Amino acid sequence: MSAELYGIRHRGSFTVVSVVWLLQIVLFAYLANYIVSLTVAELPADQIQAMKDGLAPSAVAAAVVGSLPMYGGPVMIILGALIGAGDERSGMLRTVLSRFPERGRLVAAKLVALTALILVLMAVTFVVAFLCGLAVSLIEGTQWSFPSLADTAAGLGAAWLIGVAWAVLGFGIAVLTRSLAGTIAIGLLWALVLEQALHGLAGVATVLESVRPALLSGASAILAESVGSAGAMPAGTPDAGVPVAIVVLSVWIAVSAVASAIVFRRRDVA
Repeated sequence: MSAELYGIRHRGSFTVVSVVWLLQIVLFAYLANYIVSLTVAELPADQIQAMKDGLAPSAVAAAVVGSLPMYGGPVMIILGALIGAGDERSGMLRTVLSRFPERGRLVAAKLVALTALILVLMAVTFVVAFLCGLAVSLIEGTQWSFPSLADTAAGLGAAWLIGVAWAVLGFGIAVLTRSLAGTIAIGLLWALVLEQALHGLAGVATVLESVRPALLSGASAILAESVGSAGAMPAGTPDAGVPVAIVVLSVWIAVSAVASAIVFRRRDVA
């Protein structure tokens, strides 16, 4: 695990992907919404006010967690792919396994390092979101306040669970495909095309409505709504409770982790 954390700190790809996620928060969650609230005169006054309230420093949990179902999932998949398949092409993995035959421990170390990375990234995201909200409040000349400790803890926990679920899925796909590019392609196709298509089709095929809470994006949207986010999904939030969403995300994590461990331990990597 120490080696994996060292690699995360010193590989530029992890920094680049993390910066991309932080830029999404700055540009989409704050800057774009603030510009819309100033320039689109056709919006009702109460809707404009609601948009500005969502940009307040006290609403960071809703802003961050609400960005994960649509924008954050693909980024987390890429982070998982970097840990799962980043050493394949260079041959580093074969070198490590020739000196460290405990494959189960190696997979566990990679997964623990991945969850730690997501926790740190989400904590940094909350700080960046708070600074963006503070900047908006200072520009508007409005009163601002810190988010409550309970709201911050709930939001950070939800963001971490959602991020880990997407990232471990990316890790599992990477172990199965042994290809960084292939994992990214499959992950983006799953997150941005297949899941969104199922959400959209549920509007005309009601039988699919029961499937939506079982999707990663659907469960993520449920948690996002629970911390105050509105409109986390274009197709609307699935009709299910927070416990269901937590169980769904936990199952995705467990299945992806166990499947990757089984495949990694049994496959010839020579």
